[in-house]
Amino acid sequence: MKAATIYERKGKLYVHSSSKTTAGVWVINPPVLAVEKEDKGEVGRAVRECLAASREGVPHPRSFTNLFDPVLDLAGVKSFGTFVNSAKCVEVETTDDAAVTLIPTRNEGVDDGFAPLPNKMEAALGSDEALGSAAVAALAMAE
Repeated sequence: MKAATIYERKGKLYVHSSSKTTAGVWVINPPVLAVEKEDKGEVGRAVRECLAASREGVPHPRSFTNLFDPVLDLAGVKSFGTFVNSAKCVEVETTDDAAVTLIPTRNEGVDDGFAPLPNKMEAALGSDEALGSAAVAALAMAE
């Protein structure tokens, strides 16, 4: 499986790749991209690029400190708590090169993070514009 995450905060989108470690834990990995929500083609390209970078079997980190720093740096904030307090999130997963599952989440705060909501969306990995539109629609369902 390949995975990416999209955050919306203050009208801007932050997209990062996720990879599964040898211990079975999903962690953030490059690229980490910031895109304008209105540019659906760019949103789709960012999601596609992040999915392409997703891997399984990466080394398990010795520390989880600072793993989220690239997102914080792009957002111009100093702490995960500040970022999370005003963010929405959609998880993106794919098991093939044809379609993705977009999973809107509910923001449960800094301690509990983002919990998946039951209303998943399927989207084709066709055009960047269509993928970006589906991602923005999924963000609209996130809480």
